[in-house]
Amino acid sequence: MSRYRADENLPYFCTITVLDWVPVFIDSRHIDPLMESLSFCRTHKGLQLFAFVVMPNHLHMIAAANDLQALIRDFKRFTSRSIHERLVADRRDTILGWLKDAAQHARRARDEFSFWEDGFHPQAIYTTDVLDQKLRYLHENPVRKGLVRSPQDWWFSSAGWYAGHEDTCMKMDKLEL
Repeated sequence: MSRYRADENLPYFCTITVLDWVPVFIDSRHIDPLMESLSFCRTHKGLQLFAFVVMPNHLHMIAAANDLQALIRDFKRFTSRSIHERLVADRRDTILGWLKDAAQHARRARDEFSFWEDGFHPQAIYTTDVLDQKLRYLHENPVRKGLVRSPQDWWFSSAGWYAGHEDTCMKMDKLEL
């Protein structure tokens, strides 16, 4: 199995990155399509979501699905369109310009809006030690970037759910290895 290929129905640590690491997710209005799509995928497409964090320019998650690659492809396609519509409606011309430049730099000559980097870098999680390491990395990300003092303080993350908080942005699936 290739290091970055989701061939098995295992939990995978995934990273989905905005083109050129453009900081789009600084306003909840532009994060909401991610949350709505994750919720939809859990309810209708068989996504098991075990952990996640939305950062200003990327998303980490631990997830599983029968066909994770197809699910992520569809997730990226839908969220790209939804976020683009919101950026246009909000007249976020600077961000749109950065994304256009990033798409040209990536030699994407399509006549469509490009938002996400290619791929999602899945890394299989086989052991509880690896799971614990990935959970710590994922939940500590906002702290390392100086966005919050405690992982549970970052709303767009599963850290609060893991800490036992009742009020979280999304419930997680339980993972048993």
